[in-house]
Amino acid sequence: MQFNCPLSTQKADRLISVIDLKANCKAVDIGCGEGAFLTRMQRVSSADCLGIDISSSCIAIANESTRQQRAGNRLQFLLANIQEVELERSYFDLAVCMGSTHAFGIAETAYPNALSRMKDLVKPNGLILIGEGYWKRIPEQAYLEFIGEPVGIYNTHEENIQVAESHGLIPLYALVSNQDEWDDFEWKHLTKAERLAISEPDIEEHKKMLERTRTWNKYYRKFGRSTMGFGFYLYRKPE
Repeated sequence: MQFNCPLSTQKADRLISVIDLKANCKAVDIGCGEGAFLTRMQRVSSADCLGIDISSSCIAIANESTRQQRAGNRLQFLLANIQEVELERSYFDLAVCMGSTHAFGIAETAYPNALSRMKDLVKPNGLILIGEGYWKRIPEQAYLEFIGEPVGIYNTHEENIQVAESHGLIPLYALVSNQDEWDDFEWKHLTKAERLAISEPDIEEHKKMLERTRTWNKYYRKFGRSTMGFGFYLYRKPE
């Protein structure tokens, strides 16, 4: 599970190729997690890249990866809440948010808020890459009750693009996670929780995490696998 979303390395490389970031460009990844995607993109482009995440453990792993890559100041990670960070407007050539739109708001406000903030951060003709869930079909009530989110929090794949267009953004490219990528993502979460519980059986939090992950996996198999999709959308901010 290299990326904290259902994305394979092959599709990550495809997105990086389509973006075609240059060495003189600046990029920000909001909700970067352990920095796998940003690190991969920086290695290809040599651009100036900044990753922001609220998780101290993720940022620690990202910083260690930076030291190993020896990218120096061209790849940096910041432990912060994006709602509390002041970033220069129209400064970046690319803004990325992969599966972390919840950093910008709750429920149905998250995705449009993310689009608005990211649009503000990039230059005219700058790019926005955003990964977001969508409904493949109308979800069953039992699944909605389990995940605790109203149906309005997600759109269809096409509606995600239409929302971006309503914000004045120009769609350039889109792809979606396939079933293998989803299964790999969900099952690796479970594998990690199972192994952690075995390696440190006396830690109560690991037991609770395993119980939560097993339940989530059960509902994924029963409902989520046929209901939830995940899309990656590349938009351009017009001049």
